[in-house]
Formats: sequence, structure tokens, C-alpha cells
Amino acid sequence: MNNRTLSAVTLGSLIIALAVGLIVYVATDEWTMILWTTLLIFGIALFALSFLYPSESGKFGPSESLYRMVLGILLAVVGIVGILSVYTDLSSLILVAILLIALALVGIMAALMNGKKEGQ
Repeated sequence: MNNRTLSAVTLGSLIIALAVGLIVYVATDEWTMILWTTLLIFGIALFALSFLYPSESGKFGPSESLYRMVLGILLAVVGIVGILSVYTDLSSLILVAILLIALALVGIMAALMNGKKEGQ
């Protein structure tokens, strides 16, 4: 698939995520749900689309596929934590801890995936 097609699909995913966020806002009457729902759905879409991007690594960083995978996971986690902040009584410190754990796990996963490719 060429870059123009992948960019169009990514933009379409963002528009769909924003539309779902607006629907959730109307249903819940909580304006921050637009942001959290959009981040969650767009993050999941980026993760799913990451498998369509080239997986060969450049000289100066991870592959486009790994970059999109990590970004998608992190956006989805931020969306989940945002939704948890609205609908649960969890402390802010617990929510920050969840974000830090997710960031560490994704970093470890990306390093292992990138290291495995370099070792071949």
C-alpha cells in the first residue's frame, strides 16, 4: 500500500474517532469525553494500521510500523486513563502510575522488538 492511501485511511480513522467522541459526549453530557474517546479509538486504529506500514528500520530510529504501533498504544492508554478519571474515584497518583507503567511496558516492548531486528 502506498503512503497516500495509508495517510487517507489514517485521516479517515481520526474523523471516525472524533465523530464517535461527539456521540459519546451527547450521550454522557461530559465534554471531556470527546477528547478521551477520540484518543482511545484513534489509538486503537493507529495500532491496527501499524501492521500495514513498512517494518524495515532506518539508520536513525525505529521503523514506521513500530513508531505507529507505540504511538497507537500510548494514545489508547491516555484515552483509557482519561475515561477512568471521569468515571471512577481513582486518585490522580494512581492514574499517573498507570500511565507510567504503560509507558515503561511499551518502551520495553519497542526496545525488544527493535533489538531483535538489529540482531538478525
